[in-house]
Amino acid sequence: MESSNRNPIKHITFSENDHFKPETTGGGKSTPHKKVTNEFKDSLLNSIQSLTNTIGFQKNTTIAVVELESNAIAKSHRPTEIFNDKTCPFFGDIGYAKHLIQVTPTGLLALKEKISNSNSKIAKKHISAIKSISKYEAKIDINEKEEAISVRLFRFNSVEKNQNLDDDFESFLNNFDCQWKKHPSNKVRLYRVIGSTREVLQSLPNFAGVQSVISSKCIQLKPMMKSGKNLTAPTILPPDQITNYPIIAVVDSGISSCAPIAPWIAGRTSCVAPAYKNDEHGTFVGGLITNSFNLNNNDPRFPICQSKIFSVEVLGNNVGDLYDIIEKMHEVAQDNPQIKVWNLSLGTSEPVSKYEISTMAIMLDEFQDKYDCLCVVAAGNFEDSFRVWPPTQELMDGISSPGDSVRSLTVGSIAHIDGFVKNLEPSHFSRKGPVSNYVQKPEVVHFGGNIMINSGQPVILGVNSIDSHGNSHSDIGTSFSTPIVSSIAANLFEKIGERANPCLIKALIIHNSNLNNSIDDKDKPYYGWGKPQDSEEILNVKDYESTMVFEGLAQKSFEIEKLPFPIPECLRTDDGKVRAEFFITLVYHPELDPQRAFEYCQMNIDVGFGKIENGEFKSLVPLQKEQHLFEKDLVINGDKWSPIKVYKKRFPRGTDIKDWKLRVSVMDRVGYEAQGVLIPFTIALTIRDIDKVQPVYNEMSKLMDQYNWEVSDLVINNKIQV
Repeated sequence: MESSNRNPIKHITFSENDHFKPETTGGGKSTPHKKVTNEFKDSLLNSIQSLTNTIGFQKNTTIAVVELESNAIAKSHRPTEIFNDKTCPFFGDIGYAKHLIQVTPTGLLALKEKISNSNSKIAKKHISAIKSISKYEAKIDINEKEEAISVRLFRFNSVEKNQNLDDDFESFLNNFDCQWKKHPSNKVRLYRVIGSTREVLQSLPNFAGVQSVISSKCIQLKPMMKSGKNLTAPTILPPDQITNYPIIAVVDSGISSCAPIAPWIAGRTSCVAPAYKNDEHGTFVGGLITNSFNLNNNDPRFPICQSKIFSVEVLGNNVGDLYDIIEKMHEVAQDNPQIKVWNLSLGTSEPVSKYEISTMAIMLDEFQDKYDCLCVVAAGNFEDSFRVWPPTQELMDGISSPGDSVRSLTVGSIAHIDGFVKNLEPSHFSRKGPVSNYVQKPEVVHFGGNIMINSGQPVILGVNSIDSHGNSHSDIGTSFSTPIVSSIAANLFEKIGERANPCLIKALIIHNSNLNNSIDDKDKPYYGWGKPQDSEEILNVKDYESTMVFEGLAQKSFEIEKLPFPIPECLRTDDGKVRAEFFITLVYHPELDPQRAFEYCQMNIDVGFGKIENGEFKSLVPLQKEQHLFEKDLVINGDKWSPIKVYKKRFPRGTDIKDWKLRVSVMDRVGYEAQGVLIPFTIALTIRDIDKVQPVYNEMSKLMDQYNWEVSDLVINNKIQV
């Protein structure tokens, strides 16, 4: 019989004694990646001459692409002997194995000499890593009739070069009858251009330094598909005077002042002209934030937690301007630092590229870092066809922007009732990951509806909320699974208090999903790690398990360990083996480089839980990786460089380890100056009795005290219960 006891999660702080500096080993071997023939060197020199001819009259520093051999991607193999500040330095990438270099006439001349005269063993190894060199072609795939475009310029590792590029581009724009505005972002140099867009687009290929061009009005809302049923006013009680409700910023269309939702609105702002106002979508989203449980017939699978709303109205007639959305978000965040969760049930209509982070995602990452908050973003809706489950063909149903934001929590949709797909299966419209660098998106799912086909026509089996008139109706979309998770996140912030931070909140939600769902690896692109429980359930632990949260700051060249790590005796068999299951979630916030797509995350943190064997650490959770895997294999299959790592391991027959060890290690990207950089991280670790009967919680609590760990309850409830 399962225990129903509710115990608090334990919070552990790493001590100074837990940090140590391991011995370092030498670099990689000097073996070439392929044979460097004279013919190959000549082909590289011809490519460089072609670049020289192309950029001979360019005023600005321009850009070229160096593609590396697939076995030369790892940090130790990067050909920095060839591409450096004396020639043409690396400064970014546009996907797997495709690196960007800064190109100038003098740099190309030095590069030619470097390759021509390279006879040493090391130089040949570096040349052997190169596959090809070619000019970068700006991504300008846009309708010339667009009334507003957003032009993104490259950023170099030089303030002077960046300023010169900005000045030259502004002079270029001033040649046209257009209005332009430069976004103040430090991470992305973005210009919005209105007027004469056709002429500007025709001339842009001649301007060096343009990275990409997109429609400024690229953000959309899925049109409402109201079921037409239950058009009656729902019973939504107003907020009581005792509870401290968190406030969620709803970045959406407007929110109606209808009776059911009006008392829950804590504030509002708008950049939408009255003629374009449409409150339907935002009101439906807002209803789910305030009361998804009651609105959905008290279904216990919906959370009972509730939140208030700050309406950030940025979409008119279901369309929004990327520039305006980000600008308005900054404005609201500056005036409302208490808002920790931002709901974005919006996105583009196309899947993001696997080879770059979208512009809006980068700007959301910058926004979250600046205001220490968490954006909860819809995975997006795939509407080209009704996708069956499991899918029978490869579809263009990847995550839409800004769902590829690595700091955000991205939410997919599952069905809550049988229909076209079965209950708890991914909704036919929910988009899948991973995104660039094989980062898993979505991280979690919640209920976003289903359909059934009747006489060839779809019938909505949606989640319930309210329309702008205050009546009940149902609808489908990841737009509506997202606010349910937003309310869970906001209530976690509220319950935990000052100790709460985005890293911790994400870790708790993802860890809870992993604890309570069994997602097959092949299905993870759609489910992430599953559906989280209510905030109250997330924070409570059963008697037969112990959940600990470790928080710390990782840095280059240092490792962190807890050794020995106590294991309750009740989990050991008669012959001393540990029979239990372990769940680990690691979430960290590495520094990000917007000029890199495949290498956006600048540092990698690994966590391992295992033993010392023959003087070396061997992880059992996760299992030790094979050392011979190529870098791409580690990225795809081992989550290398991914800022979220989630594992589970079950030992039904027991594992023979006496002294356990928890270990955290750090690696940085080549060329990244990481000395002294501190990376916040959170580890959630659960030890559970397989049979769900042993007193794991009590025994583990006593052991942590005996080991003098710096431990406390994660939630310290100082409120007077009434």
